Amino acid sequence: MEKDNKTYEINYLMTPLILEDKVAEETAVLRKIIEDNKGFVVGEDQPKTQRLSYPIKKFDSAYYGWFKFSVGAESVDDIKNNFSKNEKILRALVTEAGKENIAQFAPRYGAGTAKPEGASSEKAEKVEIKPEQIDKKLEEILKESI
Repeated sequence: MEKDNKTYEINYLMTPLILEDKVAEETAVLRKIIEDNKGFVVGEDQPKTQRLSYPIKKFDSAYYGWFKFSVGAESVDDIKNNFSKNEKILRALVTEAGKENIAQFAPRYGAGTAKPEGASSEKAEKVEIKPEQIDKKLEEILKESI
């Protein structure tokens, strides 16, 4: 695998007219398209029957599958075009695969990092107020409002 290769994913819908036992053969043809264009398949899902949300080329269902592969950017369009030219493919979509399984954590405030403004490690002292002080303050407030 070369350094300038990127990882892509192609999702596709195959016609439901293919017999169940011939789906693996058709998948091998699609895999060969990727490999013929200097691609390296790193993951795949065997096509499974999927009911479609809306008809595509008058079909209510299709075989849905995907390949994840690594290839140079110059070959991506060729792979997409070859998938589209295949009569058994109803639809195909190529996307650049993002980084997966990488945990994203919020930064912690620890040694060597600044604390946020206003943060203090000292707790505010608790001031005790006697009931007599509360009554006196309430009377003052009531006198002012009258």
